[in-house]
Amino acid sequence: MNSLASNILQSVASPILSKVRRYKNAHKGESCYIIGGGISLKWFDLGSFSDKLSIPCQYVPMHKDFGKLSSPYAFITEPFFFYPYMLSWRNTIQPIYRELIKKHHDINFFVHLSNYPTVWNNNVTFLFGGIEPRNNNPMNRFATGDGSLNQVIKMAIYMGFDSLYLVGFDYTHSPSRNLHWIEKGEGEYIDIADYNQPFFDKAKNFIDITTITLDGLANNIKSVTYEQHTGRKPEFKENTEILDDRSLRSFATWPGYKIF
Repeated sequence: MNSLASNILQSVASPILSKVRRYKNAHKGESCYIIGGGISLKWFDLGSFSDKLSIPCQYVPMHKDFGKLSSPYAFITEPFFFYPYMLSWRNTIQPIYRELIKKHHDINFFVHLSNYPTVWNNNVTFLFGGIEPRNNNPMNRFATGDGSLNQVIKMAIYMGFDSLYLVGFDYTHSPSRNLHWIEKGEGEYIDIADYNQPFFDKAKNFIDITTITLDGLANNIKSVTYEQHTGRKPEFKENTEILDDRSLRSFATWPGYKIF
């Protein structure tokens, strides 16, 4: 979408998008966890991260131990995710996520504006473009190409958090592992140099970022191992132990994912 069309859409949708402003500096001076989809999550007990607020991304609310987290928010910002007529794997996953939104009425779900015609729950806040119009802060805009990691860090900055810990964002680890926690197996070590460095270099001017690794260091940001941070040794659990059968079967329809 070109900038003119984007600006017009944001102007028209401003009454819908303005809801996000209630969260400005709502957590000023606090620290939080941001929980991602990396395979290292299979070694981590989510209960180890109950000492701070958490912002889970994507499918973390499907995790069997999700209830151990203190999560007033969740991020599912993929465009058109909730449209029932999209690709077949979405037809099986998005109804589950709708049920999660309805079940967790005390959690605010941040969702991409493109889903507005299909998600009407009161606990949904839509995101698109600039959080605040005419604000030139580089952390102010939610571009679709940003990816959920960058978007949720921008939201943490907007909320006033002064530090955050990344959990399950394995591309920030050195070395890293491939695959996601919803997939089968332990993944394989890969080396990703300078992952997301331009963004991190900007974001670190606004918030302190530390990634929690399984057994290594990090790329471009501070790191601490899971054992150092929690005092607990990591313990691997297979996806069949941390996802229910319906979710497993749903993700199995996703092309390229090895679930069973």
